[in-house]
Amino acid sequence: MTTTAFIHHKGGTGKTTSCLQIAGILKNIGRTVLVIDTDPQANATLGLGVYSDSLQKHIYQYYIQCCSDNPEKVLLSDYIIKTVSGIDLVPSHLDLVGAEAILYKNPERYHILKKGVDIIKERYDHILIDTPPFLGQFLINGMIAADNSVMVFSSDIFAIAGYDHINHIINDINDILGIKINIGMALLNRWNSHYEKTETFWEKIQQLLGSTSEPKPDSLQEIRTQLEKRISVEIPEVVIISEGKEISHSLKQSIPLIILAPDDPAMPGFKKAASIIDSWKSGRK
Repeated sequence: MTTTAFIHHKGGTGKTTSCLQIAGILKNIGRTVLVIDTDPQANATLGLGVYSDSLQKHIYQYYIQCCSDNPEKVLLSDYIIKTVSGIDLVPSHLDLVGAEAILYKNPERYHILKKGVDIIKERYDHILIDTPPFLGQFLINGMIAADNSVMVFSSDIFAIAGYDHINHIINDINDILGIKINIGMALLNRWNSHYEKTETFWEKIQQLLGSTSEPKPDSLQEIRTQLEKRISVEIPEVVIISEGKEISHSLKQSIPLIILAPDDPAMPGFKKAASIIDSWKSGRK
């Protein structure tokens, strides 16, 4: 099996969407899949048709119990539930926000999720971890628990800066903890559909700043070119995900895009990404 974390410290990049759609594709080709939602917003939980407020057990309790007097008795498997899509889930909850301060007091805080994953990993072909869009213990736990991480970029002018920021985090983990985080793939999410909107976007920025000067770089196409050139040096796989027409509907209905709308424009990118992740499991290149 392989464990994959979807990461970026910035919100709105499409981490959760990518995680769930790739999970649906892997399930559709016969793989056993577990999604672990480590984001207090619980969007992956909701996207799999589970309302967190109705849950008695979720990942908040797992983290809290792991910081208790008897952490060796805590099993991540006790928090796994079935979903209508056939994808297993460790759900999240807004209460998870309160666990961050408690984790800081635990000397084993960076390895809590990894210890739980290591015990159950032989049950699944794939474990996918959806991490939160902010720096903190849950993002670090997700990356350390994963064999590979997938960095997801949104189509905006902050994409390149975001890459530098998360690289600092990865370097710190390596320097301080001696743990190497493997970034196996980058997803450039919803880039194609924004090229024609570049002028309007910059007009709004100029109006906001009271500036009429030409932006540099002057298009999202140029930003994408720069970003692809930079990340391809360090990341072995770069996949473009086109703007999907039915993604929102898919998430609302808790039905993977591969089932709901297999011809959606986003599907070729998601399929390619799922194929790459599946090759990590089998050891194929």
